[in-house]
Amino acid sequence: MTLSLPNKSWLKHVIIAGSTMLLMALFMVLFADKAFAHGYVESPASRALLCKQGVNSDCGAIVYEPQSLEAPKGWPAAGPADGKIASAGGAFPKLDEQSATRWSKVSISPGTTTFKWHLTAPHASASWKYYITKDGWDQNAPLSRASFDLTPFCSINYGGVKPPTDYTSTCNVPAKSGYHVILAVWEVADTANAFYNVIDVDFGGGNGNPNPSVPAPTGLTSPSQTSSSVSLAWTASTGASSYEVYRNGTLVGTSATTSYNDTGLTAGTSYTYTVVAVSSNGSKSAASAPLSVSTSGSSATYPAWSASTVYLGGDKVSYNGKNYEARWWTLGETPGSAEVWKLLP
Repeated sequence: MTLSLPNKSWLKHVIIAGSTMLLMALFMVLFADKAFAHGYVESPASRALLCKQGVNSDCGAIVYEPQSLEAPKGWPAAGPADGKIASAGGAFPKLDEQSATRWSKVSISPGTTTFKWHLTAPHASASWKYYITKDGWDQNAPLSRASFDLTPFCSINYGGVKPPTDYTSTCNVPAKSGYHVILAVWEVADTANAFYNVIDVDFGGGNGNPNPSVPAPTGLTSPSQTSSSVSLAWTASTGASSYEVYRNGTLVGTSATTSYNDTGLTAGTSYTYTVVAVSSNGSKSAASAPLSVSTSGSSATYPAWSASTVYLGGDKVSYNGKNYEARWWTLGETPGSAEVWKLLP
């Protein structure tokens, strides 16, 4: 019996196939800790995105891939080295150039702010964290851990869930003035990596650089609240001729005095306010320290009370902007004036 050996062509294909599988296995081992996720902060626009949009100039290769600022997670204990934070480790060194005038800035106000990420490749996520530079940070030195308050002003545990393509974080941004940098960190859940985006922002109620000759209002308080309104009062600023009032970072009104009544609000809802002083020539101060205030009543909506309806104990109604609960059977007894009705908080 004669045994025939495989022909050379067949043997060649076997060797090539085996080599390909070996290379694939090696690739998987080498890159097992890569996130295979990509994304960038779309709003307020990150430094990298403004490079892609042409607002920032001389940015280098990041203009082609603002979604690729990836480095080991665990910042500030780990992650990009000092001086390479903006570039997430140095792959895009132009981003690490730093001065007070190097980068375009996005206007921002203290208080509730929504950070929107656009994820070109979503991935199971561990957390979203946001840091901001300290007061008095050196604007002309490369970003380092010493530049930032190392306690995040906003931290969201995402529990390993895969986020949507357009993910948003709602955060309370601390009161600042002038130019600051926000570091946004998206930590991937099942790899060793995270994505780092810096955002160049300018405070002052959205008016650009605040005028230091007009001091920010102080002593912002809320003397009273109703289910649909909040009254505000503050200490006068030297040189101010009027004041702008911001609710959740949006201008809602102006006042020629040191008080303001904000109306048309939702019951049982929390709002964050800041006030900006405006001089007679239009110069504006930095924003005041933020104040969180809640309207009274419940945010729940119940059917309107009717004098012709029989209500049993536990039934809930709304009347004159307030919510009530029936203590027992009732017919025709007006909420707010009859004992049978209990006012709901």
